[in-house]
Amino acid sequence: MFNSNTNTISNNTADYPFAFNLLITDGSSFNTVSNNVFGTADFAGIVVADPLPGTFTLNLYGPAHHNVIQGNVDHSDGPTGTERHNGTTPAFSGGVVILNGTYNNVIKNNQLYASGGGDLVWAQAVPDPNSPNGVSSYPPLIQCNVTVSEGGGGIANHNGNVWSGNTVKTIGSCITQQ
Repeated sequence: MFNSNTNTISNNTADYPFAFNLLITDGSSFNTVSNNVFGTADFAGIVVADPLPGTFTLNLYGPAHHNVIQGNVDHSDGPTGTERHNGTTPAFSGGVVILNGTYNNVIKNNQLYASGGGDLVWAQAVPDPNSPNGVSSYPPLIQCNVTVSEGGGGIANHNGNVWSGNTVKTIGSCITQQ
């Protein structure tokens, strides 16, 4: 969803759509993603993201905010060997990824297992002009490096993003334990 607001995505199954199962980006807000089953995405299952800080796209569309990710099952497989070798895997890979300055999102009661990256990730993409995708590549995994807040009470408040009641194996060290 790009610059998309007040939508509901529920009761779907998505299996191996390549890089991501679902992207909520570029000013998308007040959307609900619930009771879906996602699997085998290479980079991330569900991503809520703003464009990189200071970009034309962020100025045009604004941040993504006030989205609810609830009651989903996501079992993302992680990048293939080829993707790791050629540097196309972003360093923020995982199950549910909250990226850049996006704020006031609720991630609750999901069942997550990502075999590449973390199950819950809060990160900021790091620009890398030498990377095929323009950002730092995996490995290593980059988490908890957020320095930008578009709202939600600032970085010390996790930009207002809330993670609760999720069943996970690995989460970013800056995310409250489930």
